[in-house]
Amino acid sequence: MNTLFESSHREYRTIIGNAVGLQAVLPVVVTEHGVLSQFARYIYRKQRRSRAWQDTATFAIQLLLEFSEANQGFYEEPRALFAAFSDALYTGTIERGCDPSGLYWQARQPNDASKLINHITQFSDWLSAINEDAGLQLNPWREATRHEQRLNWAAYTHRRDNAFLSHLVFRDEPQTDQSRAIRSQGLPIEHLTPAKAFPEAKIDLLLTDGFRRRARDGRGPTNLRNVLITLLMHNGGLRLSEALSLWSDDVTIENGEVIVRVYHPEYGLAPDSRTNRATYLQHRFGLLPRKRLVKATDPLFLGWKDPLITDPARKCFEVYFFPHSAGEEFAQLWLDYHRKQRVKPLLNAQHPYAFTNRDGQPYSHRMFRKAHQQAVERIGLEPEKLLGTTPHGHRHAFGQRLAAAGASDLTIKTAMHHKSIESSQTYTQPTSTDLRNCMIELESQLSERHASANALQLSKE
Repeated sequence: MNTLFESSHREYRTIIGNAVGLQAVLPVVVTEHGVLSQFARYIYRKQRRSRAWQDTATFAIQLLLEFSEANQGFYEEPRALFAAFSDALYTGTIERGCDPSGLYWQARQPNDASKLINHITQFSDWLSAINEDAGLQLNPWREATRHEQRLNWAAYTHRRDNAFLSHLVFRDEPQTDQSRAIRSQGLPIEHLTPAKAFPEAKIDLLLTDGFRRRARDGRGPTNLRNVLITLLMHNGGLRLSEALSLWSDDVTIENGEVIVRVYHPEYGLAPDSRTNRATYLQHRFGLLPRKRLVKATDPLFLGWKDPLITDPARKCFEVYFFPHSAGEEFAQLWLDYHRKQRVKPLLNAQHPYAFTNRDGQPYSHRMFRKAHQQAVERIGLEPEKLLGTTPHGHRHAFGQRLAAAGASDLTIKTAMHHKSIESSQTYTQPTSTDLRNCMIELESQLSERHASANALQLSKE
């Protein structure tokens, strides 16, 4: 934020929302006049949303306040100011190197700008509803044009066709005759460039040589913790946050098969089979679920991408290893890790998490990323997202391996715990390389047909 307009900033504060005394640590906007109370009430109502959602909503309000401060006296109506603010997100505020407003905003990516506009739209809708004042809506509804009605219908059918259990969710006819006064813009994107996956030819080297523990000769024993986490991502398709959320009780052997269950961090069934995990953590350990921690200040925070829960009773999903033999390898290493290498928590700092650091505390997102980077460099690779050599590249490798083996979109969707089958199609649709090869093949076939036709014509003559 430009120093001329630092009239607001974000803080995390404990909010008590009702007479029961329930508390939540949430982001609030603090101005020179104190906490923006209406937004604090709003964010409290949205406390179940992810930290990323809350932080983006807070950032959107900060940007709007910054723009308002820079443009005092230029707009008589709040809606006119919001329209100008929305344009500034897409275009930036700099023209030919100059910016009379002093904001010096660069143009944002369309999808990023749209998210910010939607956040402010939702907040102003909420303000309008609780105050029973339609004038507080910065982005009101209006009658849609014929073109917008067609776009609304296309968007509705797209969501309906790709939603899980769409026959239960989409029961009513859509209202396509309404549109926002300021409509979000986006770029039509087709994922012809596949997400970069960790190179399959290097995975064995990463596991055997990359994750060596420190030793004088440089080749100490393998760090089983990091190997297990990598196997969960590379051969089980998990996100890093999902792997780190595992408790020691979450891996079992049932009918000779290794079963890894990833539970919802709050609502998942606790090991006592009576309570959920949030209650269990609080009563037994005095802890909060890691998704409720403050991302900006607590290194133990873990995000939760809201994957598809396939076991409604337990509120969890299973890990499906591919190849299947990787599950057996994982099971043996899991036992070895718990017997030989896992550092147990101190008596005054007990917790149920499977992966621990050298002090027995839960292993953090940042520490694994650091270990993974060092392991990648140790085997001669460059740690880079575009090369697939960051942790998330293992999940992409899992999806692309399934697609290469001929798995259907539905199988990939289930194995990767996507809610929408569209998310799985990024692994099965043709890439740019596939399309170029297809064009070459079509050209070759066309040339063969022309040659056959010419040969036939000559034979007739």
